[in-house]
Amino acid sequence: MARLRLRFNSRPRPTIELTDTPDPKCRTCDGQGGWPEDYGDYHTGEYAGTEWWDCTCWNPDRVRRLLTLPGWLAHLAFGWTPPVYSTEPPF
Repeated sequence: MARLRLRFNSRPRPTIELTDTPDPKCRTCDGQGGWPEDYGDYHTGEYAGTEWWDCTCWNPDRVRRLLTLPGWLAHLAFGWTPPVYSTEPPF
């Protein structure tokens, strides 16, 4: 069963999308949609990074674009603030 929600996405163009969410009752990921897994370098055994594993309770790629917003409207509606200019020299 799909658990849908609206999401604002600013890249590459401001859009409002309908997307799936993780199952909040999932016992595998505890409703997080996946889990991080640390891994180490084969030769030294040192920490080499973290990889994210998606759970089977949701599909993060299941997205439908509902509405593309003009740039000026997206900035007004979602917290655009005017730039602050300083009188201090740049050094």
